[in-house]
Amino acid sequence: MRRIVILGGGVTGLALGYLRNRCPAPGDDVLILEEGPSPGGTVRTIREEGLVLEAGPVSLRTTPASDRLVEALGLSDDVLVADPRAPRWIVRGGRARRVAAGPSLLLGGALPLAARLRALAEPFVARRPADLADESVHGFFVRRFGAGVARWGAEPLVSGVWADDPRTLSVRSAFPALWEAEGRAGSVLRGLARAPRPRPRRTISFRGGLGSLAERLAERGGRAGVRIELDAEIAGIEGPFDGEGNGGVWKVQIADGTVYPADTLVSTLDAPSFAEALGPRLPRSGSRLAALSYSRLAVVLQAFRADSPDAAPRGFGLLVPRGEGLRSLGVLHLSSLFPTRVPNGVALTTSFFGGALDPSAPDLCESDLLRLAEAEVRRLHPRLGPRLHGRALKWPSALPRLPVGHHETLRLLDADLDELNAGRERPRLVVTGTWRDGLGLGDRIARAEELAPSL
Repeated sequence: MRRIVILGGGVTGLALGYLRNRCPAPGDDVLILEEGPSPGGTVRTIREEGLVLEAGPVSLRTTPASDRLVEALGLSDDVLVADPRAPRWIVRGGRARRVAAGPSLLLGGALPLAARLRALAEPFVARRPADLADESVHGFFVRRFGAGVARWGAEPLVSGVWADDPRTLSVRSAFPALWEAEGRAGSVLRGLARAPRPRPRRTISFRGGLGSLAERLAERGGRAGVRIELDAEIAGIEGPFDGEGNGGVWKVQIADGTVYPADTLVSTLDAPSFAEALGPRLPRSGSRLAALSYSRLAVVLQAFRADSPDAAPRGFGLLVPRGEGLRSLGVLHLSSLFPTRVPNGVALTTSFFGGALDPSAPDLCESDLLRLAEAEVRRLHPRLGPRLHGRALKWPSALPRLPVGHHETLRLLDADLDELNAGRERPRLVVTGTWRDGLGLGDRIARAEELAPSL
């Protein structure tokens, strides 16, 4: 018998449990201790008044692993694919300007002309110094592309993706493809051009929202013998003990006093919670992980009457640099992304507030957040009709803030894990999470697929 306990759950934990137990060995026991009231962690779909609303992630950028998982779960017929040509927008000078994804951004009108001209000289900028192990996103973009691209391109990108401050966020950890492209070719643009053409990725959701993925994983995992304990706050971890006898290598206690033995622990916890739970067993990395902070976010979901197609927001959504007179970090246009699941004549928007550069925004009460979000959406889309529905939700620890040098923290963690798992054919402790393996759901599923056979 092998007892596997997954701490924290979320979609990563659900996928890992399901994939691990599709062909379980006799007597295997897989338990997911989900900290929240429902499976899926930050994936939270709200279905009310005929609307499908996303309070957490709104879409999934596919990977081969996510495609395989969706098919295995029988969700292929429910997939909705966003139009890859849908425009994206950045607010500059008080109005939304269309931008292209990737390096094509440097050619469009979203950036001032001087910024574009400086950016096109990037291939002629000197290589980074050999002793530069990491730098902030702001510093990287200023060095490679100039201050204009850092201001109008990197800043809204960082706010929209990480809800963080580009002057403190690690480019090596948060945007590894850019860091590696420069290292490979001495130029970001040359490095990206020389990279193998990636497999096309789609932006998808499901007819019932992303919550359908978490619900199906929980259902199919249950059939395969995966148990899920909800509201399971981790109170303490003892071990590792010698051997894998009846007592297990680890003992995990949750807040209600229940103790679960485990031969293998898998953590999807946030970094400070993981560091607190393991304590002195992480002598190299523990203090650095404990100090990792998280951005707070408020998410405002709104539905408006849109009496004509021209009145509704178009495209994926928009990002807002600071200093543009708007507090929104960005606004996503859900009715444009996935129109077939939205009632006719209705426009859905999702506005994000808070993050590292506006940390007090989530302290606003729900009514104030709704007023603020409505006013800002109407400023950009004045022809929208009355608001039909509104919800505001708050995430106290939404996204990890990866400081410059975060790669060194991960190196020290690997050393701690090597010591804890030494001499074992199978690991006793496995660690994954957004602070370690990336934010995107597609990438999280790929990591789960990679880890499952080793447990």
